[in-house]
Amino acid sequence: MSWYKVYLNYDQDALAMYANIGLIRRARKDIEANKITLIEQQHEAMTFAVDGQNVTLSSQGIHNASCDCPAHGHCKHIIGAVLWLQANTDRLALESQSAIDVISNDQQPSQQVRATVDVISEILSLDVKKLLKNFGKADIRLAYQLVFDWQEQNSISIQQQDGQLRFSIAESSTPIIYMAGAGFNGMISELPAKQKKAVHLALIAYLFQQHQQAWAWPEDLANTQNDIGRLSSDEMALLEQIESYIHALIHHGLFHVTHSQAKQIQLLNMSARSQGLPRLAAMLRHLCKLVELMADRHFSVDEQDILLFLAQLSGYINMLLNHQGQQLSVLRGQLKRNYQTEKQTLDLLPLGGNWWQSRTGSLGATFYFWDKKQQQYYETTIARTNRSDSNFNQHSIWNTASLWQMMPSALMTHAFTLDHPRLSVEGKLASSGSKVTLQKTSWQHQDYEQFKAKVGFNNWSELSHYLQKNTVDNTLLNEVIFIHITNFEQPKFDEVAQSLIWCVEDNQQNQLLLRIFWYGQQQKRLDLLHIFLKAGNRPLTVLVKCIRNDNCLDLEPFALLYKPLLDEDINTFSLDFNNIEQEQKDKSILSKLLARFKLSVASNTKFKPTHYMQSTLSTMIIQPLLNLLQSLTCSGRLELATYHKSRLIQLKNDCNTLGLTTLSEVLDKIEQNQQVNIDHILQAVYLCNLISRSHYELPIKLNV
Repeated sequence: MSWYKVYLNYDQDALAMYANIGLIRRARKDIEANKITLIEQQHEAMTFAVDGQNVTLSSQGIHNASCDCPAHGHCKHIIGAVLWLQANTDRLALESQSAIDVISNDQQPSQQVRATVDVISEILSLDVKKLLKNFGKADIRLAYQLVFDWQEQNSISIQQQDGQLRFSIAESSTPIIYMAGAGFNGMISELPAKQKKAVHLALIAYLFQQHQQAWAWPEDLANTQNDIGRLSSDEMALLEQIESYIHALIHHGLFHVTHSQAKQIQLLNMSARSQGLPRLAAMLRHLCKLVELMADRHFSVDEQDILLFLAQLSGYINMLLNHQGQQLSVLRGQLKRNYQTEKQTLDLLPLGGNWWQSRTGSLGATFYFWDKKQQQYYETTIARTNRSDSNFNQHSIWNTASLWQMMPSALMTHAFTLDHPRLSVEGKLASSGSKVTLQKTSWQHQDYEQFKAKVGFNNWSELSHYLQKNTVDNTLLNEVIFIHITNFEQPKFDEVAQSLIWCVEDNQQNQLLLRIFWYGQQQKRLDLLHIFLKAGNRPLTVLVKCIRNDNCLDLEPFALLYKPLLDEDINTFSLDFNNIEQEQKDKSILSKLLARFKLSVASNTKFKPTHYMQSTLSTMIIQPLLNLLQSLTCSGRLELATYHKSRLIQLKNDCNTLGLTTLSEVLDKIEQNQQVNIDHILQAVYLCNLISRSHYELPIKLNV
């Protein structure tokens, strides 16, 4: 087979990925107009005259083709030469060298059946050591991380057809194609240029490992991140690349984000993970999910959500660039939690479980336990990174999952001893590797009184101070808060916020409004809480999670410690799990109670909004400014109109009046330039977010 027949492997899909469909159409028109002529055929090259330009096709494939036109990279002339060659392969094989330059251009495409080529064998014959010499450490680390993730998720599809091997991966919306005879450098994809080589290398390594072929990663791969107290040149280059991408998103217009941009963010996330920046990787995963939702025009996301997160991401990158030593090590985050096995045992009491789902697609269950000896609580989590496991749900976790070789449903009803617990530095328990010995009893009154005195809040004034003190960072959102209540009202439905409001009181009759939103999985909590209270149970302690909603900080209950009706025992109740058990025991009673509950909601238990601990700062300055900056970044036209300038001047004066001088200075920089600097926009949004976090409206009404 002549070397030029390698170009038969480039079908229209491959050519469209190399160039685009528009260039293919223009190239076909040149063929129809007889603008392509073969000038010379050499041993491993051919030269063509294409519409006044000289094109050379190499025996190594289209990536080594050249054209003397001013276009950078691919052009219609190279595509035209390839299409002409495909149409005239049969005649070139038959005619002599002296007659090549008089071949007619008006030929039909070849009907020749392509020879069967074993592309996989060709790939497996590549010299691994020679191949790896062409890559830097950053690319090799990224490739290594990708192969590890693909093996964990089993998410790659490989298809062989017509001299091609096509890889389908989650990181690319189009297949990645290896062409027979073109070698590694001839692989074609639509991936971003800075990640392309690393992903292609990862695919070759993955194929080697799938076929049990030797693949030796560099020995120093595991030692490339020893100096975590200082950024390497590769890490700084990655941060610079992410900053450039943030600017590109805003220039493109946040309203016009696409799924292909989300794929690029996903690759940046892989790069961050491979370079020892797990916290940055998590933020990029979150940004990827926001962009995907925005591309789908999902109701839960708008341009302001993305703008706020871009500002947060940009601020975090600046912190990474300006810290060293221990501070930088903390900022990096932790790639994987390390557990140490302890020799002592833990005597634990159940507190409840929480089923959660993140915007990035991960989901799982976290269970909480009280250590009555050490007088502290522990938590352990069973989770998945995505929804690929259809058997991973609330029911399976509660009734079949193994938590220290026991089902969670059994652990939530008894006291137990945990032998050889595995603890992380943060005090979290590993969900495996230990053994449980169940006790006959559960909570005793003495245990509960000690627990109540040690953790949680029974005074809403103290709770208010605690929430206001900890709203600036994300720590508050990741912890559980224990609310010890004295009295409570029956839940009421807030039609405006589409949520159930449960008012609970402290020992001084201050009011705290707990909220469960009426959507998705949370509806089970909503239904069961009402049923639970209607049954006459007396709640003692409520476990809640903090949720940020616009300018409010809401507390959402997920579990309770309570005394049943006509019983003095103290039990636990998980709103995410006990409902499943109850539904299975008596579906008819549940349906009747639900019908009665919905009737009462519709008739006379509507919630009347209460104004409590409000701040006017957000309504006066923060939200109007965010709306203005959002309007600038939606379309990508970063130019100030007359209205924008007048509004900025007004907001700047308000900032000066309230002493917000730092924000005022940034607004002054924005107002002075007709073409707005993206860095100034991100700085203003970051400051707005920081100020708003310190001025949340709290769901507390104090009796002053």
